[in-house]
Amino acid sequence: MRKFVEDVFALAALVGTEAWFLKGYFADQPDFEPALAFLAALGVVLAKDPIRARFVAPKEATSTHDKELFKAFTDLLPPNQTTRFFKEHDFGGSFSKSDVAPLYSFVETWDSVDKEFLDEDLEKKRKAIYSLASELASEIAGRTVPLRSGDLISVFSDQQRATGQPRPASVIEDAKVLNEKSSLFVPKYEEFVRLCKVKLEK
Repeated sequence: MRKFVEDVFALAALVGTEAWFLKGYFADQPDFEPALAFLAALGVVLAKDPIRARFVAPKEATSTHDKELFKAFTDLLPPNQTTRFFKEHDFGGSFSKSDVAPLYSFVETWDSVDKEFLDEDLEKKRKAIYSLASELASEIAGRTVPLRSGDLISVFSDQQRATGQPRPASVIEDAKVLNEKSSLFVPKYEEFVRLCKVKLEK
């Protein structure tokens, strides 16, 4: 729509300056000003698209870059695995370090210029999901501890379990916060994946 409006105004300027020039010409009163204005308007019309092309990335190049980036994203955070764990897991229970390792890796490696999408809508969504992922990863790291089994971590430590007492309020709060952060992350993750498929898998 924007390009259409620009074209209309450019053509209107061209026609207007041409009429101005011809009016003087046929009245035997030719003038340099309308002639120069006409040539300037003609130059704008002819140069408009080439100039635009210098500042706008070719659509094919944009699509290729973003497709490769989306593949890297889903390789790191596979939709089925990511959605299933963060949607279904109750952080009141223990879980494997490997379940959240991809999330940590995403936060560590996707805050750089080479991980930016060229499509403005996709990049906006990527930034939003990165922010939520960063918050979730930070909360998991700060609210969980390793268990003796080695690979497992939990908000409920072995020492607390050994007392035989009910879970402290702080442990219940830790699990609640992680579940809430996870419930915020999953919908945005799914929304981003769907948008990428619509835009890139054509």
